Amino acid sequence: MSDYDVPTPSAPAPCYLHPDRPALLRCSRCERPICGADAIEAPVGYQCPECASGAIPARTLRSIATTPRVTQILVGIIAAIFVLTQIDQSGTFLNFGLRPIDVGQGQWWRLITSGFLHAGIVHVAFNGILLWRLGEMLESALGHGRFLALFALGLAGGGLGVMGLSWMTVATPIAGIPVIGAIIATSPAGITVGASGAVFGLMGAAVVGMRNRGINPWRTDIGTLVLLNLVITVVFSSFISVGGHVGGLLAGMLGGRLVLVARDQSRRAAIVTWIVAVGVFVAAGMLGVAGNAAILALFGQ
Repeated sequence: MSDYDVPTPSAPAPCYLHPDRPALLRCSRCERPICGADAIEAPVGYQCPECASGAIPARTLRSIATTPRVTQILVGIIAAIFVLTQIDQSGTFLNFGLRPIDVGQGQWWRLITSGFLHAGIVHVAFNGILLWRLGEMLESALGHGRFLALFALGLAGGGLGVMGLSWMTVATPIAGIPVIGAIIATSPAGITVGASGAVFGLMGAAVVGMRNRGINPWRTDIGTLVLLNLVITVVFSSFISVGGHVGGLLAGMLGGRLVLVARDQSRRAAIVTWIVAVGVFVAAGMLGVAGNAAILALFGQ
C-alpha cells in the first residue's frame, strides 16, 4: 500500500427490521444488526424488539446479591471464642495454638483451631473488621460454598507457611543470615494464633479477581491494603507471623483462580478448592513431621 492509498471504511450493515436504516448496534442475544430506534436496553448490552419481548425480566444487583451469612458466622465465632478464651488464654494457646512441634506429633487440628484464636483486642478487631469487609465483597459475588472454601484454603496456606518457615529454620542456616534471618526465622516451639492467614487469602483472591476484570489491583484500595499489611508484617516480624501472612496470600491467589468462574461452574469450583485446601493442610502436617525428624537428627536422639 502506498502512502496515498487510504482504505475506504465499509458501510454499516442495514437494520434487519428497517433495511433503509444503518445498524449501529447488534442484539446481544441473536446478534442481528439493529438501528438505534429498535435497540432496547437489556441487563447486558442491547436487544432487538423480538428478543426483548421474550427475555427473562432483568434482576437488580440487590436481588441477586448473596447475603454474607458465612462471613457473619465466622466473625461471630471468632468474637465468641475471643471472649471465652480470656478465662485462660495462655492455657488455650498452649493446647490449640499452631505449635509446629506439636503438629509434627500428630496434633493436626492446631492448623485449624489456631485460626480462631487471637492474642488481644487489637488483634481480633483488626482481623474481624478485615474479614467482615472482604467477606461482604467476596461472598456476595461467590456465594456461600466458594467463599467458605476460599477461607479454608487461605487458612491452610497460612498454616503451611508457618510450618515451612519453622522447618527451614531447623534444617538450614537461614537463621544466621543477617536481616533475612531476623525477619523469617521462626522457632518450631513458638505458638502462632490468628485468622490473618485466611484474611490474607481473601485479599489475594480479591487481587486476582481485579486482574481478571482488567483492573490494576495495585492502584486500588485492595492493592494498597495488601502492600501496607506486607510492610507491617516485615517491620514487626518479631510479633507477626511472616509465614502465616505470605502463605495465606499465595494460597488466596491460587484460590482466586479456582473460585472465580461462571455461576454454573460454582459447585465444581467449590469442591476443587476444598480438595486443594485439604491437600495443603496435609502438606503442612507432613512438614511438621519432617521438622520433628530434623530436630531429632540434629540432636542425635
